[in-house]
Amino acid sequence: MTPDCAKAALLSGPGPRTGNVNRPTLQRLFAAAMFAALLGTAHAENVPTEQVPFVGCPGIGGADPGPWPAPKGAPKVLSAPPTVAAARIAYYRANSGPGVFAPRGWHCQAWGGSNGSFIIVTPAAPRAVIPREAVKGWGVIAIESYGGTSGRFDVAEVSVRLFPELMADFIARVKAEGFPSPDLSKIKPFPHDQYTYVTPTLVVFTTPAHQEGIGTGIFVPSDDPVRGVVSLSPEGGRDPDLLQVHIRLSPADDTLARALIDLELQ
Repeated sequence: MTPDCAKAALLSGPGPRTGNVNRPTLQRLFAAAMFAALLGTAHAENVPTEQVPFVGCPGIGGADPGPWPAPKGAPKVLSAPPTVAAARIAYYRANSGPGVFAPRGWHCQAWGGSNGSFIIVTPAAPRAVIPREAVKGWGVIAIESYGGTSGRFDVAEVSVRLFPELMADFIARVKAEGFPSPDLSKIKPFPHDQYTYVTPTLVVFTTPAHQEGIGTGIFVPSDDPVRGVVSLSPEGGRDPDLLQVHIRLSPADDTLARALIDLELQ
């Protein structure tokens, strides 16, 4: 999050459509936003830096079905120290598509196409198959949907649930195309999801255990909740892209899950 975004979040608080969010969650998010704002005004030589290893991920799909080789990259420098030991975290990314912070020592696979791309990071290596397999256990998933391509249907569907006023013109244009799937007129917010608007285009969410929600799709409902971040690209203009990060870890790794969310917000 940029210092300006952090300051805006502090000044405005959660947006007008805030779900069921407990007070500690709000306090943690605003504290992270304040810290990011302070970093933006500090002298570079006084800002503590840490880094985590870059893990290259193989990929398949798209115009070049691949497989794409796993890239090599420099360690990822963090803008602020994580709230858990950096030794527990790595940064995973393929040759294209989104990167994501996830537990160190896990395995990753990426998929791409004209509509967007996504990466799955799990304790055991995800199978490189099309269509991809559902994730039933723990994992971290990043999904990027392109608003200027066939990914606009995914952008519109999520926007109906989370950004109905901000994205009203975009939703109306997609709906006017008349494609039967998804039927945007029948889409409603998930009743059990909990969410907080950090900015008008940045949402932190929780999909509870055993429920369908923003966090399910690639993840299937299980005994553990899915938490994460949904963000519209600020530079997207008429056809913005959408980034989603979904995290499901064991209850014993709750502090790690929160740290990964904080890193995505930064």
